[in-house]
Amino acid sequence: MGVAMQKISISPGALVLAGNKRLEIIASTSPSKIEARDVISGEIVIISPGEIEFELKTPPHSGSETFQAEAELAIRDSDIKLATDRFNVLAPLKTKQFLSRQDVEQCSLALGLSASQVRRLFAQLDIKKGPESLILKRRGRTKGVKIIGADVEDIIQQVIDEYYAGPGATVERVIQKVKEQCLALTLKAPSSATIANRVRERKPRELLAKKSGKKAARQVYAVRGEKVQPEAPLQLIQIDHALVDCIIVDDQRTPLMRPWITIAIDVYTRVVLGFYLSLSYPSAMSVALCIAHAALPKNSWLKSYGFSGYEYPFYGLPKRIHVDNAKEFRSKKLSDSCRSYGVELTFRPRGTPHNGAHIERLIGTLMGKIHILPGTTMSSTKAKGEYKSERKAALLFSEFREWLIREVEIYHSTEHSALGCSPLHKWEKYYQNKDGSFSYPLLVDDPKRLLIDFMPSKTRVIGRAGVRIHNIDYYTNTLKRFDIGTKCVVRYDPDSLKKIWVLPEGEKNYIELSYADLRLPDTTLSEFKSLRKKIRGESARRVPAAEVFKLIEKNEQLVSAATMAGKQARKTRERKRSRLADPGHPLNVQRQIEKHIESVDYSVNPVAYTLED
Repeated sequence: MGVAMQKISISPGALVLAGNKRLEIIASTSPSKIEARDVISGEIVIISPGEIEFELKTPPHSGSETFQAEAELAIRDSDIKLATDRFNVLAPLKTKQFLSRQDVEQCSLALGLSASQVRRLFAQLDIKKGPESLILKRRGRTKGVKIIGADVEDIIQQVIDEYYAGPGATVERVIQKVKEQCLALTLKAPSSATIANRVRERKPRELLAKKSGKKAARQVYAVRGEKVQPEAPLQLIQIDHALVDCIIVDDQRTPLMRPWITIAIDVYTRVVLGFYLSLSYPSAMSVALCIAHAALPKNSWLKSYGFSGYEYPFYGLPKRIHVDNAKEFRSKKLSDSCRSYGVELTFRPRGTPHNGAHIERLIGTLMGKIHILPGTTMSSTKAKGEYKSERKAALLFSEFREWLIREVEIYHSTEHSALGCSPLHKWEKYYQNKDGSFSYPLLVDDPKRLLIDFMPSKTRVIGRAGVRIHNIDYYTNTLKRFDIGTKCVVRYDPDSLKKIWVLPEGEKNYIELSYADLRLPDTTLSEFKSLRKKIRGESARRVPAAEVFKLIEKNEQLVSAATMAGKQARKTRERKRSRLADPGHPLNVQRQIEKHIESVDYSVNPVAYTLED
C-alpha cells in the first residue's frame, strides 16, 4: 500500500501553505472559515479548510519575528528498548489472526501488561516495520516541555484497566490513582487533562461495560444485531448504492437511462458526508470516489459545478465504514486500503436490514424528492400507475446532478426528526468550542493519493515495453530507473483507461503512466473488453489491443454521426462522455489543465529570434 497518509491538524498556531501563501492559523470563525495571518506580509486572510495544501514542517521566518521550529519526534532510548522487548514477545504470534486466552495470559506475564494492553499492542504490531511499530508515537514538543514516557503511558493505561470499573468509576478516581503511582515510582505525573483525555480515547462501549457491565453496554451499543450508537461525527459512516428513480436524457433530449448513486451518511449527525453519481453500474471505483469525496473538503468540487456561496463543511476520514455484502464492498483490496488509513471496514450481517437503517432512510428521503421530477419511475410500478416515465423524461445528467446537489443542501438545513435539529446544526454544534471558536476534522495532505489508494488494482511487473494491463501497454521515461521484472501495484480507473498509476516495489509514491501509443483514444474497460470479446468470437487468434482501439474509434465516429443511434450505443457513449466531461471528477483536474496547454503545430517552420546588436 506504500506509505501511510499524513494528516493535517487545523489548530491555532499551526503553519500551513494555502494558495502559495505561508500562513499561521489564528482562529476559526465558522465550520468552514479560518482566520490566518500571512507570515511574510502580516496580512490577515480568511480561508476554508479545503484551501489548505499541507502543513509546514519547518516554520518560515518573517522579518525580525522568528517562529520556533516544530520539534522533531522525540523517542527516548528507553522507549526503543521497551518496544524491542515487546516486539520479540509478540512477533512470533503474528501468524495467528486472533490471540487465544492462553496467548494473552502468557504475553501479559512476560511483559507485565494487562490483557487489554496486550491485545492493543498485537493489533498495532507490524512485522515489516519491526519494533518501530510498537513505539508510542507522540508529536514532539518545544524545548523545555517534556513528553510522556512509555513508562508513564503504561501506568495510565493500567490504572484505567484496573480502577475505571464498577458503578463508582469516575475519571477523577483514575487521575488520583495515576498521580499516586507516579509519585511512588518518583516519576513526573502527567496533567489531569492528559489523563482524562486517555480515558476518553477508550471506546464508549468499553467504558460503559467497565462501569455498568457488558449487558448494559450491549443494550446501548448492540441493540438489534450490533447496532452501534456513535458519540461523535466520523465515528461511523454507512455507504450504499441506489438506482435513482428517474430517467435522464442524452444531449439530444432522448430518454436514456437511470443513474446510480453511491452515498455515505455520517450516522451521528446524519449529514451526507459524500456521494458519487454515475451512469455506470456500482463498482470498486464508485466506492473509491465516494470515500474520497467523503474524506475531502468540498470547496473546489462545488466551484467546479458553478456553485458559489454554498457551504458544505462536512469532510473527514471516518473511524469506521459500515457496508452491506455487495461484491465491491467485500474486496480484500478495499479492506486493505481502509486499514492503511486507519479505517475499520465492517459488514452488515445477512438478513439484518436494520443495521443499515440510517443510509436506507436517507436514500428513501432523497428518492421521495426525486419522485416530483419529470421522468420519475416512482418507487414501484403500482405507484407509477399510468405515468409514462420515458415520455416525460427531460433532465440531462448534468442537470440532474445540479438539482441533486441543491437538494442535499436543503436536506442539511432541514430539521431531522431523529435529531431534533438540522444535520448542519448537529455538525456545527459538535465542532464549536466553548469560547465560540471552531475545531475541524484532520485534513488529508494528498487528496489525489487518497483516491488512487482506493482505486481498483492489479499486480504486474515492469517489462521491456513498460507496464501491461488489460493487454494495453503503458509507459513513461521514469520507468527507466527500474529493472525489468520489478513488481508493482497498478491502480486504474475502469471508466477511463488513458492513464494508470504504478507503485513499484520499495517505492513510496505512485508514478503516472499514459498509453505507450499516445494516439490511442480514451475508453472504458467494459467497452474495451466487450469489443475484444466480439473479435475473439470471430476467430480464435490472440487479439492485439491496437485492433480493439480501431473498432472503438469507428464506433465513436458512427455514434457521433448518427442522428438516432441504438439505445445501447447511446448509453455507452453517454457513460463515457459524462465521466470524461465531469468538471468535478478528481481525476479530470489534470485533463482541464492539459486542455489549456497550446499544442505544437509541427507543420509550421520555426521562426528564429531577431538578435539585437
